[in-house]
Amino acid sequence: MKLPAPKGKPPLEVLEEALYLLRNASAEAVLCYLAGTVPLLLGLLFFLSEMTRNPFAREQLAEESLAVAALFLWKRIWQAIFAAQLHGGLSGRGFAIRHLPRLIAMQCALQPLRLIALPASLLMTIPFAWVVAFFRNVGLFAAVGEPDPVQAARKQAGLWTRQNWGILSVVTVVTLFVFVNTLVMLILLPQLAKSFLGMEGEFTRVGFDIVNITTLAVAAALTWLAVDPLLEAAYVLRCFYGASVTSGEDLRAALLKLTTVAALVLVMVVMPLPVSAQQAPPPTPSIDTSRLDKSIDEVIRRREFTWRAAPAKPDEAEKEWPGWISSAVRSIRNGAHWLSEKIKQWFKSNEREADDGRRVAERPPIVLWSAAIALALVAGGVLLFLRRRRSRPAEVTPVDQTLTPVNLADDSVTADQLPESSWLALADEWLVKGDYRLAMRALYLAGLNYLSQRDLVSIARYKTGLDYRTELERRARAGTRVSPDVVPVFQANNVLFERGWYGRHLVDRAQVEAFASGLDEMRRFAPDK
Repeated sequence: MKLPAPKGKPPLEVLEEALYLLRNASAEAVLCYLAGTVPLLLGLLFFLSEMTRNPFAREQLAEESLAVAALFLWKRIWQAIFAAQLHGGLSGRGFAIRHLPRLIAMQCALQPLRLIALPASLLMTIPFAWVVAFFRNVGLFAAVGEPDPVQAARKQAGLWTRQNWGILSVVTVVTLFVFVNTLVMLILLPQLAKSFLGMEGEFTRVGFDIVNITTLAVAAALTWLAVDPLLEAAYVLRCFYGASVTSGEDLRAALLKLTTVAALVLVMVVMPLPVSAQQAPPPTPSIDTSRLDKSIDEVIRRREFTWRAAPAKPDEAEKEWPGWISSAVRSIRNGAHWLSEKIKQWFKSNEREADDGRRVAERPPIVLWSAAIALALVAGGVLLFLRRRRSRPAEVTPVDQTLTPVNLADDSVTADQLPESSWLALADEWLVKGDYRLAMRALYLAGLNYLSQRDLVSIARYKTGLDYRTELERRARAGTRVSPDVVPVFQANNVLFERGWYGRHLVDRAQVEAFASGLDEMRRFAPDK
């Protein structure tokens, strides 16, 4: 007669144990999970970006889809190894390298079906929890070396259906909350960095346009990276408790832990003490009565104990003087006595008894020599200070603060390296020398610096004239401080510059003057703040 399976644990209790299992997971297990999941998430984000933004996406669809499929299988293999290592922490049956070829074959054969079976079962609703459990269980059993992973996964997936649905429901609600919080964090983080840290970049200027398909995909990837290990640990616990129904595996694991603890306690109780600890304690040294009396006298004279003692009766000689004068005289007398005693101790040679009973004189203590050296150093420092005070102060020569010359012929030079006035001065200099091409380059950089100072463009080495025009056009549409007429003026100047700088057209003085007039017109449409 077959006994019925016991009732499974509540879903919240299983998830709580799953969290504890993840917290105690080894660093090796965590690295296995990250090695499989992170490449897949990055690959999916790259694939989404390419398919939505690349105009040649159709030509690259086959290669990139194949790469994503390979990353999916890579992730399933490493996730099965991660689940096996979690299972090994529960029962001792973990992953072994000899099971790797079979694991790869099973995952490559079954996991692609997951992409079809999960959506289909979700539409039918009823078999969805069973399908999720089956595809997660089969990787675990293949990794731990189960003889028939498919049969074992199917059997464990059918256990405790109510518990399975409860786990999926709770994890779904948690996933929604984590996704919303992650999305809000991605939206507000640039603005918070700008407000509290003063950091400004492309993300802070975009504003709420940051909410796009890429941001949603990044939030979904981070959410999956946070929730998926919890779900995997929950199904590892289900498999462990399911196998324990017939094998008593949980009892063996608990007994093994109790045996280990009992062995440690037994060793600590039975182990004899060291020989040195069993010996008699060393004899107590004799107490110096003079030092003890002196210590007691010093303690009872402290401020925290003087309030308990009765005030001493003044002598007849002391009655003739006020109390504060007597106290001052007494303090001076005690200080002089203390100083004289210290000097006597320094210069007095100490005597000790040798092993043969003779008294041997020692040299004065090192305190005397240390005090003498310290006094010499202090005197030398005072003399050096007085000597420096008498010397004439050094003359300070002014530092030449001229700007470092800039090579305008270098394409890596950006407009934010010098202020606008310096670029205009360079333009006049090259115009006088007759090099109209470099003069136009200096005027072009001056115009970009002017727009950057008014937050209309952001300077970057990789940006082209088209990038600056697109950014200026977007700012002109969104803002009120600049007229949209500045865009065609900038475009005309940009065409004039690129023809002379990148093309083969010769630049003459008339073109430079036309560029300068366009720069003046651009200042009129984009005034100061």
